Amino acid sequence: MSLKVGVVGAGSMGMNHLRVLSDFSAEQICLVGVAETSDSVLQHAMSRFHVAGYHDYRQMIDDTHPDLVAVVVPTNLHFEVASYLLDRGINVLIEKPMTSTIEEASLLLQLAQRSGAHIAVGHIERFNPAIIALKQHMMAGDIGNIFHLHARRVGPFPPRIRDVGVILDLATHDIDIMHYLTRSEVAHVYAETQRRVHTTCEDLLLGVIRFTNDVIGILDINWLTPTKIRELTVTGEKGMFLVNYLTQDIYFYENDYTSTSWDALRSLTGVSEGTMTRLKVQKAEPLHLEYQDVIQALQNNTSPTVTGEEGLATLKIVHQLLASISEKAAARIQEVAYASKYV
Repeated sequence: MSLKVGVVGAGSMGMNHLRVLSDFSAEQICLVGVAETSDSVLQHAMSRFHVAGYHDYRQMIDDTHPDLVAVVVPTNLHFEVASYLLDRGINVLIEKPMTSTIEEASLLLQLAQRSGAHIAVGHIERFNPAIIALKQHMMAGDIGNIFHLHARRVGPFPPRIRDVGVILDLATHDIDIMHYLTRSEVAHVYAETQRRVHTTCEDLLLGVIRFTNDVIGILDINWLTPTKIRELTVTGEKGMFLVNYLTQDIYFYENDYTSTSWDALRSLTGVSEGTMTRLKVQKAEPLHLEYQDVIQALQNNTSPTVTGEEGLATLKIVHQLLASISEKAAARIQEVAYASKYV
């Protein structure tokens, strides 16, 4: 039996959800409606995807009784919409970040537990075929012990973003992936930020995450670079993986010292440049794979790959970074006050 699915929000990401949902067969998905407050945006979505449209998502719920609703509204509205749905026992796929605050995310988990509904969080890079392949190679021991991860997620400023900064909007992708790949908790974080273009929030982040297993994650995130780059490197004792999220390519740069057959070198430890290999990846659209995962979970009454609990875990790391910034700002104010006292 096909799942009845609705979408709340028909902005640029909401249109992607509608497009992908429209590609599923009628046996899997029945797209029952889209809700959007902007009349022109709603009319465009209705016309393009031949779907019933609503200005009020609550009316859509009353009329269509969906099994699953994708919450694709600005982050500051995630809690309002998702809590309404979960309170009525409706499963939700919430775009990342899960909510604006840890308290809101915790309340959503409580609502889901009470109603028996499932929460999936749209950390879409988990479904990037290059990341799936990377995880498989790491689990096979192809890189040995991990030393550090370095994420570069930079590009031009998106005018549509007004309610959050790069930490909550962009860095959540790489924080989630680092947590997923290391499977380790966070020991401490450090962050430096700037606000150059955004009117209210940071648009540049240079962050460091030290995990409890001593792996270090580097975050290089901004909306100030005039070209779009989405890369991740993972360096370990046997070499380095390089992932290009956009092209879904993955390369392995071998540390030749760990694979040499020359007996005289076997006792040495160090780093030597070896062969670079482009690994085979079966490319696919991550959002389509994400929906496949959620559909299968709901049909089998199992948990999706990215649960609400994992969405909350990522949000906690985000807020550790935000707290690091606030603490440094407070310290600088105290230093200025102390210095001015003796001027």
